[in-house]
Amino acid sequence: MRADDQQWLAVADAFNAAAIGETSWLEGLAGLAALTGSRCGELIGLGSDSAVPFNWVTDLGPDWVEEFVAVGGGDPEINPFVRMGRDAAELEVRVSGEFITPQDRRTLPFLAEHAVRYDLHHACLTPLVKQPEHVIGLAVVRSRREGDIDAQGRRIFATLAPHARAAVRTQLALEHRGTAIVAGALEALSLAVFVCDVRGLVRAMTPAAETLVSEGAVLRMQGGRLRAGTCEQTRALEQAIGCVARGLERPGEPLARSLLLGDARKTPLALEIVPLPRRAYAFGFEPRALILVRGRQRSASALTTLLRAAYGLTSAEADVAVRLGEGGTPEAIADARASSLATVRAQMRALYAKLDVHNLNELIARLRQLS
Repeated sequence: MRADDQQWLAVADAFNAAAIGETSWLEGLAGLAALTGSRCGELIGLGSDSAVPFNWVTDLGPDWVEEFVAVGGGDPEINPFVRMGRDAAELEVRVSGEFITPQDRRTLPFLAEHAVRYDLHHACLTPLVKQPEHVIGLAVVRSRREGDIDAQGRRIFATLAPHARAAVRTQLALEHRGTAIVAGALEALSLAVFVCDVRGLVRAMTPAAETLVSEGAVLRMQGGRLRAGTCEQTRALEQAIGCVARGLERPGEPLARSLLLGDARKTPLALEIVPLPRRAYAFGFEPRALILVRGRQRSASALTTLLRAAYGLTSAEADVAVRLGEGGTPEAIADARASSLATVRAQMRALYAKLDVHNLNELIARLRQLS
């Protein structure tokens, strides 16, 4: 894969750029398809009711997308690729040869008719985001002649999938945050945002960010750079900003970082440091890192607003999260909300996925960071 490092980095950058609306997702998908020797790249959204909110595929026109929906392509009972995407875990890579049999290809109408007509016989796929209300999946689709993806192509796909996932989650967060802003939640969120260049210098900040550094309790400005309350935290902050701002220099994990600044005497700040795409022929002054301070939220209502805006929780999920953070048990929460225990447990699973935690203890720890 080393001979293709520049192509690999270009695809990762293209996904990053798509997340903030600088380019089309098709650019990154086309690069992914080319790098894996596949006919098409695909990013698809699937609703819980088999709806297809979006389906972006390279090398195929809008007629194909319309027919895909018309033949029930979003239904896991009809489309085995969708069924596997719903069954697989996030970032679990599956290849069609592992779950589609020769008999399936002869007897399933979706494969025997639709896939044959468009020469879309094979796929390598993975779910990027799985939530109760929707799944977003990534795939490369291959022709009969190309056959199933080889081991090297699968490795390339697997290493780029986390970057596509990070980009998708960035866009989801921005869209959710945009909705919150439209709803007048910006003031409640006290949203502070800093924009840094490749050298880590702050080039712009929002009014809330200016207020934050003027107080100087946890964050301050010195020489155009952000500084934390202690030398150790300042080093960690500089390291995170520098790593993100420089961008990927070789294939690897996504660069987004999370930091918690403060101590027992000061209300902590949760920072998310997100990379922005590099531009060709830039002088080095363009924005390269976005630093979002999720705020110092104290009340349950403010925490609910933050959870809904920053993580895309529904009002019910946010309420359950706050109650769990206050020490409520699933049984007590079900009684208080007049809902079933099964519903509360389903909402807890959604919380784990959206806040990127794995169990109740991790969820409560994350909520305490934000409280």
